[in-house]
Order: sequence, then structure tokens, then C-alpha cells
Amino acid sequence: MKMQGTGAANETIHALSAIFEQHKHERICVIGTMCCGKTTLLRQLTAYHCVDVDDELWLQIPAEEIEVLSQKPITKEIIDEVVRLMHEKITVKPGCPLFGITILECEAVVYLDIAPQLLGEHCKSRGDTSFADALYVKQRVEEDWAAHKALNEKAFYHLTVTE
Repeated sequence: MKMQGTGAANETIHALSAIFEQHKHERICVIGTMCCGKTTLLRQLTAYHCVDVDDELWLQIPAEEIEVLSQKPITKEIIDEVVRLMHEKITVKPGCPLFGITILECEAVVYLDIAPQLLGEHCKSRGDTSFADALYVKQRVEEDWAAHKALNEKAFYHLTVTE
């Protein structure tokens, strides 16, 4: 199942709400790179009991490990370890869409895509994320998306962030 969508934040929220309603008894992963708007959207979708994977993961990791995993620039080793920990420690619950950077065990996946130019603007306005790191994570998210999509075992939705 595929859904293409572009539009302002309200249109993205409407599209996500429709997807969440359609899959309300299933596990949903919403994936995207840093600075693409995951947290902003999650905060506006309170009726759906959305979960930020960072909030769940960092609570389960010792401070020393968080310090190592939070180093900049983001390297392959860091992202591999973060993804490994997500798979080990995080469970997607039915009816509670999980927002993060990797696809965990679920029935539906939403990819929040963002154009590089807009991503650069988001990184600059946020001030704490480098454009290079966000682009690297975007590449990793897209690789994960493509690998899972090739298996054709889930419902996939592609939404384009436009603001």
C-alpha cells in the first residue's frame, strides 16, 4: 500500500491521522532524519498516543553511553550502535505510533521525506544539528526504507515534508 503526499504541516497531520486511523490496532513506525519535523508532528498528534523513540531509548541507557552515542559528527559506528540498541530495547505497541530513525517490528511504516534544501534550513534554524549529520541519517533512513520495502511485508506510506 502506498500513499504519496505533499503539503503544509496541517496536510501532513491530516495524512498521518488518516494512516493512524486505518492502522489503529497495528504497530506503526514513522521514520525520518533529524530535523525533518518528527517531534513537532508527534506533539500535534496527541490523540494517537505517539511515542518518540529517543524518549524511550535514552531512559534505558547509562549516561556514559549516551555521551559516547551523542558525539558529533555522527559516524557509521555511532548510528549502527544506536539502531542496534533501538532494535534491542524498544518495542512498538499497537495503537501507539513510534517516531524514530529506523524501522522496528511493525505492520505499517510512514517515511517523512524532506528535500535537502529544506533540511538545511531546518538544521540551521534548530542550531544543534549539522546539515552533514542530518543528510547522513537521511541516507541511512532511506536505505532502511528501501530494504524493508523490497520485502513487501508491510504497508508503506511516503509523505513529503514541505515546511
